[in-house]
Amino acid sequence: MVLFAALSSARAAAPEPAGAMLPAPLTTASFTQAVLARNADVEAMRQAVLAAVAHIRPAGAWADPMLSVSTAPRTFGSAMGAGSDIEISQALPWWGTLDVRKQEARAEAEAATHDLEALRLRLAAIARGAFSDWVFVHRALEINAANRSVIASLRRIASVRYASGRAPQEDVLQADVERTLLEQQQLEWQRRISVVQARMNALLDRAPDLPIPAAAELPQPLPVPPEAALLRRALAQPRLEALVAEERAAEARERLARKRRYPEFRVSAGYNSMWPDPAMRPMVGLSFTLPIDQGKYRADIDGAHARALQANAHFRDRRAALLAALSASYASTREAAQSVALYRDDLVPLARDTLQVALSEYGSGQGSFLQVLTAEQRQLDSELALARAQSDYFRQLATLERLSGGGWRATSASEGGR
Repeated sequence: MVLFAALSSARAAAPEPAGAMLPAPLTTASFTQAVLARNADVEAMRQAVLAAVAHIRPAGAWADPMLSVSTAPRTFGSAMGAGSDIEISQALPWWGTLDVRKQEARAEAEAATHDLEALRLRLAAIARGAFSDWVFVHRALEINAANRSVIASLRRIASVRYASGRAPQEDVLQADVERTLLEQQQLEWQRRISVVQARMNALLDRAPDLPIPAAAELPQPLPVPPEAALLRRALAQPRLEALVAEERAAEARERLARKRRYPEFRVSAGYNSMWPDPAMRPMVGLSFTLPIDQGKYRADIDGAHARALQANAHFRDRRAALLAALSASYASTREAAQSVALYRDDLVPLARDTLQVALSEYGSGQGSFLQVLTAEQRQLDSELALARAQSDYFRQLATLERLSGGGWRATSASEGGR
């Protein structure tokens, strides 16, 4: 059933044209779907699944019968006519060999199917991370523009106060320095936008300079299942399932190696017209191999057994590494969610209020210009930190979903609609 579903989905899913437009505003869900539909790696793996599934039936099929025709040249022109021998033969593998070959091919197809699902999970996580970066760099540019506006207003106030003799010229010059620094940061954020844009287009297999629509806001943090539940789900992660299937394929190859120790038979039936008595002309035969050198077969069996043990060890090692990575990712996701709440609920509001008070006091002649600049810098840092924490949270969430095998984070209305 798994292979049938994989075959059906592989045939039905056709990649979208590379130049297809992305929806605007761009959301996490729409960008992830576009990547999964257009990425060439997914298409290549999909074709690998089709090839593996198509190999199952031939692997368990009988070899084609062989027809051979021979003649005796010296009988040409004789009174009896040209003598010939016609024979048809069929190879008969050792009992159970065809079933084992089919089991091996089926296991390889299942491994390819799970590899496709693992690739889709990995690409989905990468796409969500890239989308988070896209939101972050645009938010950082917006924060930069807002702070440049604050500095412009502050410079006007400083110029008025300097003209009236209530503030030194240093205040105006410091405002110009801060404005220049913010303009330099603006150039840096614009460069990072181009970098993220090229990365997103690479995921879509498009030219790096093609436009990416403006992003919708990131959704609110979603509840994460308990760590124990995610660890249990991770045991059915597609990559682990692929390793289990690869282990079954290795075990099937070991059984095939054991069957090669036994003779292979060939039955035949023919007609030899060179016998003068017609009753003697029909022929039947049986031939078989003589596996005399058992040493080479034992070596082949030992090698296949070692590869089966290697596959099992690889599975156990990958499982342990996966569970450790998931546990670390779970802790990082919780920390990122707590950081978002801390910046959003406490630090950013405090920084905004502090800047407003500093601006008000400086405008009334009570505060210093340095206090305003310090407050402005703290607000800039806290706003950027909040945007970075939100981006990190959704990147960690995408990693956690990939490691746990996906499926538990249902697309919410907030994520799908924004």
